[in-house]
Amino acid sequence: MKNELSISEKLRKRRLERGLSLTELARLADTSPATLSRYENGWTRFEVSTLRKLAMALGCRLSIEFVPSEVSNKADIRESELIDELKRLFWDSDFNSGILDKYPVWTVERVLESGQLKDVHSLQILMGRDLFLESVLKITRLSPKTMVFWNNILKKEGMPCMKKSSRKTAWNF
Repeated sequence: MKNELSISEKLRKRRLERGLSLTELARLADTSPATLSRYENGWTRFEVSTLRKLAMALGCRLSIEFVPSEVSNKADIRESELIDELKRLFWDSDFNSGILDKYPVWTVERVLESGQLKDVHSLQILMGRDLFLESVLKITRLSPKTMVFWNNILKKEGMPCMKKSSRKTAWNF
């Protein structure tokens, strides 16, 4: 993997090369110093329109590209490493590949409800795409928001939606 700078690091570096303060660049780009500060300090929810204005103010060209993920299949990473990444979500059990094989739906429910996107990706690599999606279809114990989100994902995959939730408890958000 190349040791590339993040967008935040590139933005700060270019601003400093141009000898501009946060306030000066923010004024030139018609944005706030607070927004610029967030952008330079690891913010990951960039607005493309703001990035365009910043690029123009810095005398740069904005280039957005899609680069394949570093981990593209199970062969790229050891199964034990993926299981170790997911163990934090299974504090109440001894999570291992045996549990994954025996309780795939429960495992998927836990990861979808409590995990991050990288956890979902790791689980999909461990299970394989087909088993993962089959398990998602069988889920009935997700919060309503999570259920709606994953139903939308399944629709985009051309698959039927999940079963209606069987949970009767109120969800607090």
